[in-house]
Amino acid sequence: MKWFFWTLIFLAFFTPIIFIGKGIDHLDIMKDRYKRALDAGASSAARALIYDDKDSLDLASMGFGAKTQHGNNIAIDKENALNWFYRVFYRNLGIEDDAQIQEKLSRYIPMKAIAGFDRLMIADLNDQWILEKEYLIDFKGVKYYFTMSDQVREKDTNMWGRDVDFGISSSEREVLINRFIRAELNQFLADRENYESKNTYNVKIADNNLAEDTESISGISFIVMAEGIPLSTLNPWKSEKFYAFTLGGTEISR
Repeated sequence: MKWFFWTLIFLAFFTPIIFIGKGIDHLDIMKDRYKRALDAGASSAARALIYDDKDSLDLASMGFGAKTQHGNNIAIDKENALNWFYRVFYRNLGIEDDAQIQEKLSRYIPMKAIAGFDRLMIADLNDQWILEKEYLIDFKGVKYYFTMSDQVREKDTNMWGRDVDFGISSSEREVLINRFIRAELNQFLADRENYESKNTYNVKIADNNLAEDTESISGISFIVMAEGIPLSTLNPWKSEKFYAFTLGGTEISR
């Protein structure tokens, strides 16, 4: 009888610990799965951004800004990229055939954005492209339209040239563009409706490619923010939500 008594005490004490441990492991697995799905979706979307017709690819293969010498020489397909993001994201989560869960999950992705060749575009919770803003940036008191290449246009004179022609080094140009994109994304996240939480965010985009633990943007990219996706857990005393920021990029060079 004594052994039965001690067995009950053992089970009462250690069973919650075992379940809590399993709950923590389960949360880690789910977080990793969501992050991998977001990364895969953003990467696929970035590859789908650029039109694959012959003229566009021939022009792009000559290098950003070649020949036409203006910021619109690389056409992108926003809707195709958006479709591919969702398609790959849902498939990686195993819900590609469950429209109901897809609809529910999409409500936790309040921002999709494209860092295009010469401008930033942002889509809201409902996948409406509500912002399109050229990279118009002040440098030492003069405003310039920047691109992902060394092609730059001075606003007042409407004159095109390479960044160095205006006294802007390539490293300075990279920092200016990344800071511009980061500031606009943060502003959108701070101003938007339909908050899942009252948190404010500081998206992690590095000033340049020298940062060791944070990515910078050096080519056309697709950017995603996930906010507050509920995570199921085996621990009855703990609930968590998934938050993540990810970007997928594509870069065309000579």
